[in-house]
Amino acid sequence: MTALDVLRARWQENGLAWRDNGDSASAQAPGHSDSDRSVTFRQICGQVLMNSHADDKEQVLAALGLTTAALFDDPKGVTYSYGDGRTVHRSPAKKFRQAGNTSGTALYRVERLDQHQTGSPVYVVEGEKDVHALESIGAVAVCSAMGAGKASRFDWTPLTGHVVIIVADNDAPGDKHAQQVYDILEPLADGVVVVHAAQGKDAADHVAAGYGLDEFQPIDMGGGRGRRLKVTRGSEVQTRRVTWIMPDWIPTGSLTLLAGREGLGKSTIAGSICAAITRGALEGELFGAPRNVLYVHTEDSREFTVAPRLKAAGADMDRVFFVDVQTEMSDSGTLILPLDTLALEDLVTKYDMAMVVLDAATSSMSAELSGKDDRAVRQYLEPLAQLAARRDCVVFGLCHFGKRDGADTGKLILGSIAWSQVARSVLSVALDEDSGHLVVTNTKGNLAPRTRSMEAQIVSTTIPTEDGDAEVGRIEWLGESTRDARELLQGADDSDRDDRSEAEAWLEDYLTEQGKPTAKQVKDDARKKGISEPTIKRAAKKLGVVYAFEGFPRTSVWSLPVQSAQPDHSTLSHELTEPTEPTGADLRKLDEPTGAILQSAHAPVNEPTVEIPHLRTGTPSLIRLCPECNERLPAGIVRHLECVLNKVRSA
Repeated sequence: MTALDVLRARWQENGLAWRDNGDSASAQAPGHSDSDRSVTFRQICGQVLMNSHADDKEQVLAALGLTTAALFDDPKGVTYSYGDGRTVHRSPAKKFRQAGNTSGTALYRVERLDQHQTGSPVYVVEGEKDVHALESIGAVAVCSAMGAGKASRFDWTPLTGHVVIIVADNDAPGDKHAQQVYDILEPLADGVVVVHAAQGKDAADHVAAGYGLDEFQPIDMGGGRGRRLKVTRGSEVQTRRVTWIMPDWIPTGSLTLLAGREGLGKSTIAGSICAAITRGALEGELFGAPRNVLYVHTEDSREFTVAPRLKAAGADMDRVFFVDVQTEMSDSGTLILPLDTLALEDLVTKYDMAMVVLDAATSSMSAELSGKDDRAVRQYLEPLAQLAARRDCVVFGLCHFGKRDGADTGKLILGSIAWSQVARSVLSVALDEDSGHLVVTNTKGNLAPRTRSMEAQIVSTTIPTEDGDAEVGRIEWLGESTRDARELLQGADDSDRDDRSEAEAWLEDYLTEQGKPTAKQVKDDARKKGISEPTIKRAAKKLGVVYAFEGFPRTSVWSLPVQSAQPDHSTLSHELTEPTEPTGADLRKLDEPTGAILQSAHAPVNEPTVEIPHLRTGTPSLIRLCPECNERLPAGIVRHLECVLNKVRSA
């Protein structure tokens, strides 16, 4: 019979509510209403962790005729066995007795590291009870024997290469012990951070109170003991004006996100901004003052993709820095945030970084945190935002949109809405299918006085490499735009069915009157009539609008089917939906040349054949046209014409 069974029975004997949840439970506190569940329990190895949110724990037990001995499976206490033969007995009165191999140097539960992936977090706590408390919520944890102050007597080398989180007891001896362990592990581990419990004194109290692994409170071991509250009078605050790395887009000292769908060239845009910063060529506060940038990447190769992309953008490569995490086991580890936030800030300060690019934003996020959880995302982003503000630099994270449509770009970012909530500015990238250009808009700008959009395209450029010349994509900015990325992202809206019929009528009249206007002209005039772009596109599909390309550079034009029955020599689209040029694949995110693609994504149609969609049904029918005069040919002479043409070709 476990201690949890004993406690359950005593609660129920006294008519108090009890609710089980596997190895944990919640219960009504004596003297409280039956809806109260302020007492919680968790069964661990040999004992129960108990937390009372409203009353003193020992008083709650005393009200039911119990003592702390009731929290142990064996009223005499619990015995912990070490792998090297040491045993430690803990009594309910917190008396400890060492036995067995008392000169052993093994850590408690260190054998679990054999199956634990190197580089994953390992928790170091002060006592065996804390180890089992953390194991009960899925962590791997170890401790040295004999409590605080004895760390130097034990073998810590099995933690080599691991990320270590030291949970310090929240008192002076606990912090001193944590500092001792930190000094031992810092040269060995892949990274070390020290934390306190969110509630109570130690890791067991933290777990008993219902907190998770992502809710420990980090402390700075180099800056004195623990967390303190500092009060500042309003009169002491020095107010400042907002300054901009890029006007209306990227505020100085901010966390800014660049978001868009996969394959549109977000990394190429980021490279362009970085390159301009290194040359002092970026409009804004840094114009004329070249600065350093730190580029943190995980998705692309540094040698084959990232560095060539920056060179193609014209970066001063002496001002571009990359970072790896060096350990005894590896020279190419990646940042783990927030674990490495303090080390990252040291780099920003030492090398006077104006911008830190996280490509992608999630790539340095600790595996302990979920990008879908609001609290976890805030735990990741808020220290970065604070770093940016303290060091007057920009942390620039690249995020992906999901596949769904919508104008609320905060909800389009994959994962939690907190990504956009914490960021000071969000730049959204979308593809304008009419022109093939990218449209970049500040879809969130708390500090910006206006919404600003710019258009760009990815073009090919040749750069020299150690292996010869290479073709690499770079961003060519085309200037300010009246388009808004949100218009291009919002997609279809099934709520405007009445607007559709009105839009169809307007579009049919408009095309009848205008002839063959450009797609941009149609959408601009529709917008003036209050008709959105998705609605006018659906109306065009319903009417069977024919799309063609004319001129150079080629421009998309719209016409009704009856207007296209006598086609000119423009390039006709045989699709019943508008052509998209170039697609995301054509943009070649991974630095493939794109100039030729932009010019030839749709080759001219030379065959004397065209599908004419019916005005209302949209059903295409095959029409043969005379290659000389483009007049419609009677069906009876089509075969004869083909014979004549074949004979002429062969001659």
